Amino acid sequence: MYIEFPEVLLFLVRSLIVILLLLNIVPLMVFAERKIAAFVQDRVGPEKSGLYGIIQPLADALKFFIKEAFIPPGVNKFLYYFSPIITAITPILAFITVPIIPILQPLSSELSVLVVLSFSSIGVWGLLLGGWSSMNKFSLLGSLRAASQFISYEVSLGISILAMLIIYGTFDFIKIVQMQEGSIFNWGIFLNPVAFLVFFISSFAETARIPFDLPEAEAEIVAGYHTEYSGMKFALFFMGEYMHLTLAASIITLFFFGGWNLPFVRFNLPDDYLFAPVFEYLFGFIVFSVKLFFLLSFYVLARWTLPRFRFDQLIKFGWGTLILLALISIVVSAFVAVM
Repeated sequence: MYIEFPEVLLFLVRSLIVILLLLNIVPLMVFAERKIAAFVQDRVGPEKSGLYGIIQPLADALKFFIKEAFIPPGVNKFLYYFSPIITAITPILAFITVPIIPILQPLSSELSVLVVLSFSSIGVWGLLLGGWSSMNKFSLLGSLRAASQFISYEVSLGISILAMLIIYGTFDFIKIVQMQEGSIFNWGIFLNPVAFLVFFISSFAETARIPFDLPEAEAEIVAGYHTEYSGMKFALFFMGEYMHLTLAASIITLFFFGGWNLPFVRFNLPDDYLFAPVFEYLFGFIVFSVKLFFLLSFYVLARWTLPRFRFDQLIKFGWGTLILLALISIVVSAFVAVM
């Protein structure tokens, strides 16, 4: 099978746009996290760098670039350098089949859901290998915690997705969003709220956010798997965390909140109107972005309001309560599909 050059060029252009959008979300999230944390703690937050501290993330990025890269003695240098790359590149690869709007899906596939799950599940290898190769007991403990936590909650997360696939009957994100058009009650959160609850809780654990940030608990294991990392290598771990968070919020938007659709709002522009598709795509992009940042803000707000679980509580909750709820979501989806 031959692929025509225009298709390759279109794929590269779309991929570049998605990658640039994803990379720009990281400094926005850092700024939002600091401002929300300051608001919760009745502080001001960053305000000296630029207007209201808006260029503080750029100053931090410059610091990562010029900071000395210290390498501990005795480390496995190949894995030590390669682990942050795995963590940062896997969410970018997962976004290859994630449609922000239909025209911004780099690679259209009937199995796009499976592609996203496959790439996102590889990210834990970066944490595991990074902690093991650092020759540090705290890093190793953090990486082992990360592996056991992600494996535990991957099960319930996968079951909740399976529950939604029973309702939608397709692995294609675009078709899933199209099935949620029209009424707000077509959104996945109303079709199966149990699956949404399971996926949402599991996403906290999969992205190692409070109250499930045991792999990098500062008070116990000195930041865990990235204890021995500095400079750009630490920045890649930092970026990977926020990009995985963005990926989780995007999947929730597509599965449970109608993607780029807004209920009861449609453009009835004439077919011969030159810019009709432009307005439709721009409107869909804005709708998707608002839903995405609403979910990301909720993740940030939860960090500063919820206490951290103990590790035994985390594992018990994952293999006990959450998997039971995930199985219940399968039953709910079967009932909805039949009805």
